[in-house]
Amino acid sequence: MAALRLKDASRTQLQRAQRLHRREQRARRGQTLVEGPQAVLEALVHAPGSVRDLYATRRAMERRQDVAAAAAEAAVWTHVLDEETMRDLSGDGQGLVAVAEVPANPEPREALTGARLAVATLDVSDPGNLGTIVRTADAAGAGAVLVGRGSVELYAPKVIRAAAGSHFHLPCARGVEPEEIVAAAHAAGMQVLAADGAGEWDLPVLVNAAHEARILGVPPECPDLRDPVLWILGNEARGFAGRRIEGIDARVAIPIYGRAESLNVSMACAVTAYLTALS
Repeated sequence: MAALRLKDASRTQLQRAQRLHRREQRARRGQTLVEGPQAVLEALVHAPGSVRDLYATRRAMERRQDVAAAAAEAAVWTHVLDEETMRDLSGDGQGLVAVAEVPANPEPREALTGARLAVATLDVSDPGNLGTIVRTADAAGAGAVLVGRGSVELYAPKVIRAAAGSHFHLPCARGVEPEEIVAAAHAAGMQVLAADGAGEWDLPVLVNAAHEARILGVPPECPDLRDPVLWILGNEARGFAGRRIEGIDARVAIPIYGRAESLNVSMACAVTAYLTALS
């Protein structure tokens, strides 16, 4: 096994890493912080060329031998910090933090090429929600995630931490206009469905129709979940209120059977993505 490339971190180097908690510094330097064992491991394994430096406590490296091995394999400079210095750098990294280059922003059409399932967001404002959406889309087998303009910063540390490394598994385009999302999906041969509580179709109707069509061999008289689908998700509180999106093929409602006002947007992503993958 390759040996770790160990090097003491200078005060200047640590200060520059700490500044990456600020959005303007991330934008200026084109870098971000990857916090937590799983996110760091996925970055080292799936995007080793993007990782500039790894900061770790001795205890974390002993506990996560898989991260140590991946860092050695990727020949990433590793800086061992004491517990107090690590807390100053990141209170959420569980002793493991990487500085990584933010990847180039893919063209939406390129990102969607060949995808049978994809997820797009509009105006998602909570970092935890956006990160969970990326992670859920990845888990459901989506080929891409498109983050619409107005959503929280895709490569903010909190978003990356919530996604647990899924940023490094599939193309994620950011700052995409709604009309561009629709046009790119249609160009890739995908139907565009909006998860909307006021939709004209109920999701169980689409699921049942897809299953019946598979058995009978007759196309359903509604959006066919067996065909490639891009799901668009709106804002946590407002949904698509105030947004007029031209070209959407259908708006689909997830029924609420209890007394809850609505589903959390990341849960709506899980329901729509998994039921589509299973159809």
